[in-house]
Amino acid sequence: MKVLHVITGLDVGGAEIQLSMILKYTRHDCDVVTLYNPGPVAERIRAGGTRVRDLGMRRNTQLSILPRLRSIIARDHYDVVHTHLYRSQIYARPAARLAGTPVVLTTEHSIGETHIERRKMTAGVRSLYLISELFSDATIAVSGTVRDRLARWRRT
Repeated sequence: MKVLHVITGLDVGGAEIQLSMILKYTRHDCDVVTLYNPGPVAERIRAGGTRVRDLGMRRNTQLSILPRLRSIIARDHYDVVHTHLYRSQIYARPAARLAGTPVVLTTEHSIGETHIERRKMTAGVRSLYLISELFSDATIAVSGTVRDRLARWRRT
């Protein structure tokens, strides 16, 4: 099975380390795309034999990333696109659907009470997240707290 993991960046952090561990132990053929900042975890992942591509995103609203990401996903015919972290979820979930990916999976690492991925939790941020979630088949919460916050978002 071909799996593409899309993550906002690969600087050292919990989601990034978790992804590197998933890749270390998976039996699937995986690639990784970062939207920006491949960082030191990218080198660890590459050393393990997984291809890492960086899209070089410069700002949060760089919509040109969407067709580029869709093109990568479509060209390489991934069976699963697995997204990690807010910005990658906003871009990769719809890109995967536009590319015809059979399964789109999300791992939610960091819904805070007042922030998500270092951005203030506004009604717009929450709405954009929930709209992009319509393109995902399933969301995995990394903790009970994240699960409860996400469930509360969906009810309001």
